[in-house]
Amino acid sequence: MKKFTCIFPGLYNYILTKDVGMIPYTLSSEYDTKIVTYNNDDYTYMNSLLLKDNFNLEYLANTGNQKKDIVNYIKDNAKDIDIIQFYHLRYNELPLYVFFYKLYNRKGHIYLKLDSNNEMIDFLVKRKGFLPSIRRLFMKIVFRFIDTISIETKHNYNTLKESHLINKDSLIYIPNGIMSTEIPINKEKIILYVGNIEKKNKRIDKLIDTVKKIDLKGWKLVLIGEIKEDIQEYFIEDMKPIVEYKGYISDKKKLAEEYSKASIYCCLSEKESFGISTLEAAYHGNYIISTDVGGSTDILEKTEYGKTINNNLDNLPETLQETINNWETIEKDPNKNRKIINQTFNYNNICEELIKKFEK
Repeated sequence: MKKFTCIFPGLYNYILTKDVGMIPYTLSSEYDTKIVTYNNDDYTYMNSLLLKDNFNLEYLANTGNQKKDIVNYIKDNAKDIDIIQFYHLRYNELPLYVFFYKLYNRKGHIYLKLDSNNEMIDFLVKRKGFLPSIRRLFMKIVFRFIDTISIETKHNYNTLKESHLINKDSLIYIPNGIMSTEIPINKEKIILYVGNIEKKNKRIDKLIDTVKKIDLKGWKLVLIGEIKEDIQEYFIEDMKPIVEYKGYISDKKKLAEEYSKASIYCCLSEKESFGISTLEAAYHGNYIISTDVGGSTDILEKTEYGKTINNNLDNLPETLQETINNWETIEKDPNKNRKIINQTFNYNNICEELIKKFEK
C-alpha cells in the first residue's frame, strides 16, 4: 500500500474534522496515511470519530525551529513517502520542502493544497512591479516540481489558470468538504453564526447592530464560538431574547444540532479561504446570507438558496429584513439542500478526484 503523508505542524484536535484531517482519513481506504505535526493537543478524535487502522499521527522533533524540523523529517523519511502533502503558499518555506523531498525521492508525488483566499492569490498573480514579477517567476519554477496543486474556489481556480503560473495538468479545483451526519433537521426562527466572534474580519458587531434595529418578528440571533477581545463590550449587557450566546461548542454532534435548528446563516467576513462553517450551515439546510468570500458563491451556485451581500455590508439590514418578511415563500425543504451539498462537497467524491490525479 502506498504511503500518503500530510505535513501540518500546527495541528489541533478540532482541525482534524476539517480538510487537514478529513482528506488523509478518507484517503486511508486507498493509502497508508498519516499527518506529521507537533504534539500540540490530545487529539481525541483519533480514537473516536476518525479511528481507522491506516490513519495515524506522527510527531515532529521540536527543536524550536519549525523549518529545520520539517526539513530534517523530510530528509529522514522522503524515500518512504509516495505522496507528500503541504499546505499554504509559504514563500520562505515551501520551496525548501519541495527541493529536499525531490532530492531524496525523485519519483515521489507532491500535493500542495493552497487553502488561499482571494487576496493571497491576487497578491501572487496581480501585483505589479519588479519584486512581484521576480516572485512570480520564482514560484513558477517551484510549481513545476509540484505534481498536484489544488485550490478551493472556482474564482481562484480561474485566476490561477489564466495566469499560466501553474501547469494546467497540475492545477485542480478541489473544494473543502463536509462530514455527513444523520442529525434530523427541525427548523426554528434562528439566525446563526459559527466561528470567531470578533469585529476584525468577521464583523459580528455589525450583525448584532443589525438584528437590534430591524423587526425580527420573533426571530433571534444565535452566536457560537469564542468571543475575541475586540468585541467583548457587546457582551457586557444581557441581549436576550434578541441575541443568544452559546459559547464554543467542540462536540460535533451538538454543533450539528445547532445548525439543524437554525434557518438563516450569516457570514459577514471580509475574507475567507473557503468558509467551512458556511458549507456546514448549507448542508444543514440554512438559507445563506454572505459576503462574496471563500466558497460562498460556489455553494449558492449549487443550492440556489441564499443571497450575496455587498462587502461593505450596506445592504445587510435590508436583505435580512426582506428575508424575514418573506420567509414563508423563501423557505425550501432543507433535506433537498442537504442532498445537493452532499453530492458536491462529500469527502469521498473529493478524494476520488485526488486519487485520479495521484495515480495518473
